[in-house]
Amino acid sequence: MSESDLENSSGPQKENGNFNFIDLALPRKIVIRQGARCVAYPIPPIPQGAWFQYFDGIVSTAEREGNQVVQRTDASSAGIALVHELLERDGGSSAVPLAHKLALANVLTSAFAPGIDDVNDVPTEGVRLHCIWSAGDGDAMRRYKNLEHVFESPTAEQNRRYRRDDSRAQIIGGSRKGTTIFHGAQRALAALYDELIVSVAGYAVNGVALEGREEIARHMDTYHKVAAAAQLFAPAEVNLEEDEEE
Repeated sequence: MSESDLENSSGPQKENGNFNFIDLALPRKIVIRQGARCVAYPIPPIPQGAWFQYFDGIVSTAEREGNQVVQRTDASSAGIALVHELLERDGGSSAVPLAHKLALANVLTSAFAPGIDDVNDVPTEGVRLHCIWSAGDGDAMRRYKNLEHVFESPTAEQNRRYRRDDSRAQIIGGSRKGTTIFHGAQRALAALYDELIVSVAGYAVNGVALEGREEIARHMDTYHKVAAAAQLFAPAEVNLEEDEEE
């Protein structure tokens, strides 16, 4: 998928008189370029349990090799497993090329919080996400920007819950030469999202803007929950001025 295959959308906009939201209740159409033609894959809304299986399948390790500690993270295998499960529901995935599965997984996990230089000058009270979601009426995929999530401020207890899960690790084979396996805090982040979310912008369910904490918690894509909630526990950037070298 190349940049030319993407259309840009900055938050909810009007197209032909209708607001352009990500509709969480509708299947996505993910289009993969294959030579001179395009292949479209319908992807149904992903239940939270499937997302938790994906997060649990991410392998992040650190092991000593000589005098160095080498860290490795494999999320692609978990992504392929997620795509395989989703495609199996619609009649099988054995004929889908591996490259397509990897591309589909990349789209499904494309939500991220942009850096300061990548944020449009749009007023916001909360966390903004960018993502690739679905193709429109044609075969061009759309990049959505400035999807907004407004939260309450986490309490000290909620911060401790996140830090505790984020620091979980397991050592296999002894502390000197063994492998350390790190367990992510995605389940905790999803739960904290549900507790702290106040409002969102840029999302809909069956054409109706998504509103209300209970409805947001029920319908929001879990990967977006985790990506947005993680920003609540990230330090802000300092206004640092570097000294010029003489």
